[in-house]
Amino acid sequence: MKLGKVLLTFAIGIAIQLGVYFYLDRVLFAPTSDFQIGSTSQQEAAGFGAEPTGQSYYSFDKRFMATILEDQVNIYEAGKKGEPQHVSLHGRKVSFFEWLPDRDLAIFASYGKDSKTGRFGVYIAQYNPLYPDHELDTPIEDAPRDSKITDAAYSTATNVVYMKLEVGKDQYRIYRTDANYDTRRIRVQAENIGRIAVFYDQDIFFYDNLRTGVVYMFKGSDSSWRTISPSGKFRLIGIDGQEIFIAEMNKEDNVIAAYRGRLGVGFKKIATYSTPEEFSKITLNSMHEASDKADNTKK
Repeated sequence: MKLGKVLLTFAIGIAIQLGVYFYLDRVLFAPTSDFQIGSTSQQEAAGFGAEPTGQSYYSFDKRFMATILEDQVNIYEAGKKGEPQHVSLHGRKVSFFEWLPDRDLAIFASYGKDSKTGRFGVYIAQYNPLYPDHELDTPIEDAPRDSKITDAAYSTATNVVYMKLEVGKDQYRIYRTDANYDTRRIRVQAENIGRIAVFYDQDIFFYDNLRTGVVYMFKGSDSSWRTISPSGKFRLIGIDGQEIFIAEMNKEDNVIAAYRGRLGVGFKKIATYSTPEEFSKITLNSMHEASDKADNTKK
């Protein structure tokens, strides 16, 4: 009888610990989207203080949080509820913001008239909250007026950034910059570009052509390019390590199958959708699940 009570008490204790862990991991600190904190109460609980306006994004280790308004970027540090760091935008507006997935370094893009010169400009910037006085702004020299950067892909091992510049409705350009601030336009085989990605440890860039349904790769070292998708209509889902994930589309631009591949090897189907899915619902996480199922089926 005594042993039964001990075991029951132990089981209750384990259940309470699991419940607390689940709350912390899945509720209190769970992001509502990539790098985004969902509510003011979550911000306060994490030690950032309350910031009722703007979108909020936290760094990979949750040490820093950025709140983004159209013309403001403020950086808060966990546990320090004083005045945040105010990133100078020089009168410009923010069009893109992202924390790197492995360090407390932010990449963001701004556009508009400079408050000092009155000239229109488009900039890609790096901001390290540990060294706030070393903000790095790189201008896109030939960016058309009223254009803006809407997406960026960063190779953390090679310090190369590829940027997607919107110049009109369904019209985009691709620019590249590196650690030497050598910024140039990349001539690509598409104007209506969908997703972009780059290898973590190589200067190899990927993008898709929404009009033709072709996925391409571009090698920054020699400016060579080639088609990598099979015949048919495809879109780029994303990159994980050296693995490339693409989606096969039907005439209604819904996903009917998913593929996993590598350069020099080719692609293999890992999922078929009996009911076509919206492309926006296909994520890298769902690709990991599909890959695991495909690999287990082979065993």
